[in-house]
Amino acid sequence: MTSLPDRPDLDQLRTQAKELKRALQAGEQAALDRVQASHPKYVGRPKERLEQVGLTLRDAQVTIARELGFDSWKALVAAVEGPAVKRWSPSADYSLINRAFREMEKLQTGYCTLDHFLLALLSPDRPTIALRVLNDLGVTYELVAENAKRWHRRTTKGGRSTPVFQMMQGWAQGIAVGLGSAEVTDEIALLALAYGIIGEGSTLESFELQADDVVEQLRVHGVTVPAVAPPISTQLMGPQGPWVYFLEEDQTKVVQAIIELNPPGQALWGMNKSRWKKGCWYVHGEDEIPMEEIVRKALRGKPGDAIEVLPFKEGLELENATAPRRYRDRPAKETRP
Repeated sequence: MTSLPDRPDLDQLRTQAKELKRALQAGEQAALDRVQASHPKYVGRPKERLEQVGLTLRDAQVTIARELGFDSWKALVAAVEGPAVKRWSPSADYSLINRAFREMEKLQTGYCTLDHFLLALLSPDRPTIALRVLNDLGVTYELVAENAKRWHRRTTKGGRSTPVFQMMQGWAQGIAVGLGSAEVTDEIALLALAYGIIGEGSTLESFELQADDVVEQLRVHGVTVPAVAPPISTQLMGPQGPWVYFLEEDQTKVVQAIIELNPPGQALWGMNKSRWKKGCWYVHGEDEIPMEEIVRKALRGKPGDAIEVLPFKEGLELENATAPRRYRDRPAKETRP
């Protein structure tokens, strides 16, 4: 057994482990002897059997750690890095994610969104600064839960996360690492909501919260925040225009027509599959976009009933309904005898 040098270099130890692994895979006898002498799993094992085992980098690391007097590679790394070094855990944010999914299941919304992320912060296992800041700014669990019920379709089927929710996990992890935290706390998750960007501004704008206010309140309560201020909206959403419905098969034509006349970075618009109108998609946006005119021009030659236009409030009510309703079946065309 050798001893750890006065100034151990972790990168050098990792390099040694990789070199030992290559020697083991090449079947070098000196390397096999080292494993047989030090690796607890292979001590006393016949050499011919040892040669048949697919030895890995982990085996090489364990061998080197044992040679240096440590029980495991993890113990060796801890000794080299010192007790002051915190290591990021791959599961550091699982608790918050699990809480968000529990909120999704409770509301039976079928998929996990930013609403559920915020609900998790509003229902912690113990009081947190994040909860206090949200409540002081007028955000309550009941308010967000009601918003989630109004906007998300209810279902008893299993749940999944949305792309925005997955982005939120990445934002939270990035902020945690940047601030030197080994885990995603509720306060860091709230910072992620403030610094995360959807469209032209902070994700908190959808909850009618100013990101600057949230960050300042966290700072007042002693939470370390990034040196860079959160984003602010550079383009406010204007009045909403009508909802224009069209057949699913025409989606590509409609998208191309809208992008041609309204390139990204101008007035805002969105598109999705209709919840209540079978086989149809809808598009709507700010009223400065002549949406109906664009869609009709893109689908010229289509029969008139291939497009349906609804006022904003009526379309919103139908799409937010918890179950398909008011689907207006087209009367069957009479066939000539």
